[in-house]
Amino acid sequence: MVLTAVLVSGLLGAQTADSTSTNVELSVVESSWLEWCQATACASNDTALWNIRDFVKGETPLLDTATIQMRMHVLDAASPMDLSWNPIAHSRIAFYAANRPIHLGRMLGRVPLYFPLFEEALDRHDLPLELKYLAVVESGLNPKARSHAGARGLWQFMYATARGQGLRIDSYIDERRDPVRSSEAACVFLKKLYNQYGDWYLALAAYNAGPGNVNKAIRRSGGKKNFWEIRYFLPRETRNYVPAFMAVLYLMEYHAEHNIFPAELFTPYAALDTVEVNTVLRFDQIAAHLNMDVESLSQLNPMFRLDIIPGPPEKWPLVLPQNLIPSFLAYQKDMILHEPERTPKIVFVPEPVIYRVKSGDVLGGIASSYGVSVKQLKEWNGLKGTMIRVGQKLKIHANPRSL
Repeated sequence: MVLTAVLVSGLLGAQTADSTSTNVELSVVESSWLEWCQATACASNDTALWNIRDFVKGETPLLDTATIQMRMHVLDAASPMDLSWNPIAHSRIAFYAANRPIHLGRMLGRVPLYFPLFEEALDRHDLPLELKYLAVVESGLNPKARSHAGARGLWQFMYATARGQGLRIDSYIDERRDPVRSSEAACVFLKKLYNQYGDWYLALAAYNAGPGNVNKAIRRSGGKKNFWEIRYFLPRETRNYVPAFMAVLYLMEYHAEHNIFPAELFTPYAALDTVEVNTVLRFDQIAAHLNMDVESLSQLNPMFRLDIIPGPPEKWPLVLPQNLIPSFLAYQKDMILHEPERTPKIVFVPEPVIYRVKSGDVLGGIASSYGVSVKQLKEWNGLKGTMIRVGQKLKIHANPRSL
């Protein structure tokens, strides 16, 4: 599956603008992309095929301000949100395009799994569909993301806010990490904030910093109610929040034009389904019968904190690939009785190799080079996320055969 919604909306949008411009080159390129898309039904997993401009890997295309202004105009015309170009958002676009292409590529790969779900929730609440990009800014589309302040999930709810929105949080369940329930809560909360301020960017600022900080900024600005006019009265992080939102929206709509492509495509939302489970069941018991690994199962069901379905009295939704639903139903009783081998494996743990992070390195690539997992790298180095910096030293207990 390809990211049809993202690609088509971005490229068709640009084509519309080009019909009234003199930018013949863009028009020709977009026409050729559409021809390819129609010929293949946009059904290829080979993301290299999307590079119809023949960019060199790692190249940062130089695009003039007028072109970005034109594209932002197209996005603005199609949205109830104010997406018109401004120099602050432009500088953030330029920074992300030059310095975050790999990170954005990872986010694009997660789009097929999460964006259809977000769009359904936003549409149900009559909210702008562009708000789906807020989850990219908040969590990088990682349902298990956790901020230094303790916010969690795709929409980064703090504990008190989540409980106020009716989300369940206990030792087994954290509905902040559940894509469906957290998206519903985010829609309700965002609608409440918009009704309070009557402006989407003030609502986003309040989502990030809290209504108290936005109200304080409005007072300090002399009663102004425009994000750009109260921006410097907001907390430092929130000043850049709306520009970051605009930049992410633009770059994910026009990613191909900036030589940014999905790093790894996640299972599409449409290929998944849900079954109800009302018994205590561990993920290792399920995985053993479905030829899945526990990590993949946990990725699809992140709200179960301990990889355990806690059982009655509730019936719990378990998300699985559609093709595995019949097998789950057929073997569910066997799963309950199954006890996977728990004998600890004897693993060779040598003295660690010290690796210094170079420009362009990502944690997954380093792990693959040394024959270890990302999870191991994070554990050995006390990393909470996957972000690493150039020059950082990483301890790696590598298998000698991989050296």
